[in-house]
Amino acid sequence: MIALVAAAVALTGCTVNGPDPDSEPTSTSAPTTKNSSLDLPKRPQDLAIAGKQDAEICTWLKSEQKPSLQIGGSGRPVQKDGNNYNGCAFLGEDGKAQFGLALRVVPEGIQSFVQKVNSSPESGKTYEINGFGAVQGQLAGGESLGCDVFVDAAERQTLWINMMLQTPGGMDNQQMCERAKQAAEAAVTTLQGS
Repeated sequence: MIALVAAAVALTGCTVNGPDPDSEPTSTSAPTTKNSSLDLPKRPQDLAIAGKQDAEICTWLKSEQKPSLQIGGSGRPVQKDGNNYNGCAFLGEDGKAQFGLALRVVPEGIQSFVQKVNSSPESGKTYEINGFGAVQGQLAGGESLGCDVFVDAAERQTLWINMMLQTPGGMDNQQMCERAKQAAEAAVTTLQGS
């Protein structure tokens, strides 16, 4: 359900409702132990994403990273409707395929957040991005809409990257998930360097 709503972000400007920003937990600097249920590695550090606002999130994909992601512009803050996850959306084009990439800060740990996402078991995958555990998934029944990557950024903080296909059939599942993973790698690299 969350991924389907996220797919609508780039298409309609709607966003996913999240927790009240006033009740967001703060991150800690100590790495956590291995997450046994997701089998994710211990974080090498905490990424400072807690409480970041849309305009700052738009700087996490640098101009030198955008050509390889095939996105342009400076991104635009996501439209708000109530208490939503802060984020930034970028538009891209790969041949005839048009797509959106959104980066979002989720003030919730990766394990509990991923459990809320209605991901297709066939698309689920875990891997490392610059030493950080990440979970890939696609909306069950809506795999052709896009692909999500969730990064274990900090204690009670998840970096959510959503690739949303706007041209039906313009990319296959592997291409969409690879694009989401590349965007996650670029954002994590930027955050590690700041």
